[in-house]
Amino acid sequence: MKNKKLFFIISTSLITVILLYIFDQILQINYISKVGFKIIIFLLFPIIYIRKTKNNFIKDSVNNKKKIFRIKFSYILGVLLFVIIIVAFNLIKPYMNMEVMIFEFEEKYKINQDNILYYGLYLVFVNSLLEEFFFRGFIFLNLKNIGMKRTAYLTSAIAFSIYHISNFQNWFNIWVFALATTGLFIGGIIFNFLDDRENTFLNSWFVHICADVALVGIGLSLFEVI
Repeated sequence: MKNKKLFFIISTSLITVILLYIFDQILQINYISKVGFKIIIFLLFPIIYIRKTKNNFIKDSVNNKKKIFRIKFSYILGVLLFVIIIVAFNLIKPYMNMEVMIFEFEEKYKINQDNILYYGLYLVFVNSLLEEFFFRGFIFLNLKNIGMKRTAYLTSAIAFSIYHISNFQNWFNIWVFALATTGLFIGGIIFNFLDDRENTFLNSWFVHICADVALVGIGLSLFEVI
């Protein structure tokens, strides 16, 4: 049973990342369609897993979010991450292809000055929860709970970093691209750590929200909304 769980989690995680990359970079669907597809696939495989194994990591996560120390630590880390992202963006901005970035937002995703705030709210509160649910809840917690903690840390963090590649692969030169991907991997490890002791994907959600608030703030500044 353990090997079947391992195979299901690893294979469906790989399928999810590949499909999202195809829809984003090859088929180049608009952002609304991408969101709809992402919601379906992020929920589909975890629900199948829960029904087949009776291991309800969603219920466990809600019940386990009660340790005050880690919650306070999440608040501190979230604010720190917000500052780091803002500072990092300003440091690497000269090495970014800003024209390509804005072009992709406007032409590919149909995001502009008029609607970026609405997309930003989705990113901060909904997309962040979806990603924590999938990468920390479905992948990390389930692999950890079948006794494969090291695999859980690595698989979740690697999948999390690769998943984001389609978002920024055209924005940077190779060195900044490598730096961004490594940063996402390290971020994934940190998110896993936050959720490890209490066995809940909700601790890392607040930190993820702070990171996305910083990204939305950067987006609003690029479109001169703020």
